[in-house]
Amino acid sequence: MKRRDFLIQSGIFSAAAISAVSSNAWIARSATKNSDQKRLIVIFLRGAVDGLNIVVPYSETAYYQARPQIAIPQPGKEGGVIDLDGRFGLHPALASLMPFWQQNSLAFVHACGSPDPTRSHFDAQQYMENATPGDKHTQDGWMNRLLGVISQKTPIQAVSVGETTPWIFSGRMPVANIASGRNANRPLPIDRPQLAAAFDQLYNGNDALSQTYRQGRMARQAIMNDLDNEMKMANNGAPSPDGFASDAQRLAQLMLKDPRIELGFMALGGWDTHVNQGSTQGQLGRNLKNWVQV
Repeated sequence: MKRRDFLIQSGIFSAAAISAVSSNAWIARSATKNSDQKRLIVIFLRGAVDGLNIVVPYSETAYYQARPQIAIPQPGKEGGVIDLDGRFGLHPALASLMPFWQQNSLAFVHACGSPDPTRSHFDAQQYMENATPGDKHTQDGWMNRLLGVISQKTPIQAVSVGETTPWIFSGRMPVANIASGRNANRPLPIDRPQLAAAFDQLYNGNDALSQTYRQGRMARQAIMNDLDNEMKMANNGAPSPDGFASDAQRLAQLMLKDPRIELGFMALGGWDTHVNQGSTQGQLGRNLKNWVQV
């Protein structure tokens, strides 16, 4: 096995992080407390979430004609939608989001998506992540390309929640990964002092691979330190429960504490509901209740 492959499989950093960066890239950008700094967080609902039953066009007769079994009732009816603007309504399971709508800090963009007509979920998701509908040959994701435009050459500028780097973040720019749920601060083999010391000695040169190794180690240590601090402050040091809400809160706290982090990504499965979707009640409603906790 090549050294490069071993480093990737050991979990030191993602494949996207294997790129040559300057030896002092980590300190190239100082941390600043800028509350106005713009950040982008993308949450991918894998399996094709049904937008028409989340932001419901309840004023359209065609909606109820096309969905006699799974349509969400109009406002005022049992299990009905929560009115937004007289035309659209929110699935009742998302009632906790209404304060954000009323404060003008929440918006919905309807009737948008990929122009590619594929019926393959795999292809459709790949096109959404590489932003080149119909072209499977694009090797990087649009968030990695965005990172290349705004990059300050720090391996902590983008964080993905999950065990592996998603397609949307694949590419030449370095991306840090944190696991989801209770695995977020699970030690990796590289965290063992003896193994870490051996790797530090092995990659202490000025070659590109050694520099990238040190960047990956520093990125992981910075992320783990932030996670440890968050854990200690919550519930007298007790870890947060598993689930989307805790993962989202963890990512948000990391981005607030460290202004170097400008891009974040999370993915949630279970949205390919098929015949189990239901109307107000069903798999879609249960998913929304379980994952949207504000």
